[in-house]
Amino acid sequence: MNPTSQNTRLFPFVWPWRGTNNEKVRFSRLLKQKSFSITYLIIIWSIIGLLGFASTRDCDETWQLALQCDFAFWVKNLREDPFIFIRNLFTTLFLHNGFDHILFVSVLGILVIVQSHEAVFGWKITALLFLSAYVTVAPFFGVFYTIGLDYFPDSRFMQFAFERNWMGGSIGMFQVYGALATKSRKPWVLLTIPVVFEAINLSLLGIDLHISLMHLMATFLGYGFSLWLVKK
Repeated sequence: MNPTSQNTRLFPFVWPWRGTNNEKVRFSRLLKQKSFSITYLIIIWSIIGLLGFASTRDCDETWQLALQCDFAFWVKNLREDPFIFIRNLFTTLFLHNGFDHILFVSVLGILVIVQSHEAVFGWKITALLFLSAYVTVAPFFGVFYTIGLDYFPDSRFMQFAFERNWMGGSIGMFQVYGALATKSRKPWVLLTIPVVFEAINLSLLGIDLHISLMHLMATFLGYGFSLWLVKK
């Protein structure tokens, strides 16, 4: 199967140790085929091993927390330090603030979604889609909240975006997930799943609305971006 082949499966996922059609492949080929997923996992778990988990608010207790806060995505930096704002778009995706956070990204994100996309589309397109979420979705919301606070200075929703940092690989994984939906015979089924997932997160688990909005925007951007890439 290749990126332009007919879509026959509802859920176009493959096992992490298998090839494009869930066939057995040599280990050397597997390493090459899924090199982005492997590299990303090595980096994020190495950071945890060296520095521990980051924090969304506690930036002063240890030098490890302070260092990771310096490289996380802060909305306030758009005005206070635009250079740092741009730099951190390329670093915040490697930072995670808890065991549940990094497991969510590692297992569901990389071992299920990203490596499946990589098996079908190749590591270059997968890496492009994953990384591009941090130069599209993240800046969009940075601008949105900055302008929003200007117009609605008393809004707790706008204020909250400035009170913490934002980090992790989740928007990258959701963008790749949206792209992978183009390989389903019924893309709308796959695109509905994140909507339901985020509704549950909001209503039952109390996740921040800001996070859900970023995840959903990344999903549908990934779907549209992948359709454009296939046409190209």
